[in-house]
Amino acid sequence: MFFSKKQLQTRMEMEILEQPGIIGKFIERHIKNYVLTLDMPLIVREVKIIASGSSYNCALAAKVFFEKIAQIDTEVIFSGEFICSPKNAEKNALYFFISQSGETYDTTLAARKAKEAGAKCYAIVNNDNSTLWDLCDYKINIEAGEENSIAATKSFSASIAALYLCAVKIAQNKLADMTEYLKNINDVQKNIENVLDLTLNLDKAADFLSKYEAFPVVGQGINHALARECALKIKETSYIDVNAYSLGEFVHGHVAVLNKINTLIEIITSDFCDFEMKTLSKIKQDYNPKSVVITDCDEDFEAKIPVVFPYCEDMLTRVLSVVFIVQMLALKIALRLKRNVDKPHGLNKVVS
Repeated sequence: MFFSKKQLQTRMEMEILEQPGIIGKFIERHIKNYVLTLDMPLIVREVKIIASGSSYNCALAAKVFFEKIAQIDTEVIFSGEFICSPKNAEKNALYFFISQSGETYDTTLAARKAKEAGAKCYAIVNNDNSTLWDLCDYKINIEAGEENSIAATKSFSASIAALYLCAVKIAQNKLADMTEYLKNINDVQKNIENVLDLTLNLDKAADFLSKYEAFPVVGQGINHALARECALKIKETSYIDVNAYSLGEFVHGHVAVLNKINTLIEIITSDFCDFEMKTLSKIKQDYNPKSVVITDCDEDFEAKIPVVFPYCEDMLTRVLSVVFIVQMLALKIALRLKRNVDKPHGLNKVVS
């Protein structure tokens, strides 16, 4: 593994490093002979995912899983927006509610609203003795263990893994061939255990970024969800004004921030498309920013600091690799700024 226990400085770091084992055990519990044992309705026509904070970013990543793997329409809604919407829950949709504690105030209120409307509700929680667990018809305990650091780490990655398997289970129920998605699933723990040791320039990137008071993070598709999580983790732990953008949307006006802040983080992985390359080229041409690029590609992105991690064909491994890297990057930046990452000023878990 990455560090000996004597070297661990914070609970946040310890919880980051626990993640491969947690995910490995979760996969082992829920897959038997290429068949998923998750509780799931036999027919799912549409998915709605309700969450807030890091769980919302997890939901955005899960939207890609459901649409790509299960080929099912998926909508992601902030818990507070769902509560205040004049629309009732749709009875034909399956509603997922994500909450580490199972007591997140706005998410539990949203689940009550959906339940009262007669919708099918699915809980993704880290606590089976909780309000959300009791409210929902279907449920998964991610069993990540107690999370002491304010910034969600292991509960985030375990929820990502759980929703990935949910997408595969829905596809299996539709009699789709899931061999491609399951053939390497038992290797996920092994693949991600050494990601941080094998990632280049992480310390160099933390040194560089810790000198800025603000900068943007960009990514496309599922990498936009991970860019949002990267920005949130750095905000929570370092109090730096970091904002995330979809790469395509960034050039529609938001890119002007580079006139004042001449650096950004780009997350671009091996499944990139031509549009991403053209957009990055335009940003480079117009602003020539000092970029920190988090990637598993051999491409030359003309980055000031390329943070390069090992390539893996498996989608879940690739996503979790980025998750671990942005979590550790946030931690390293915060430690350089002498922040208390386990108890950030003014932040608490928002529970009922």
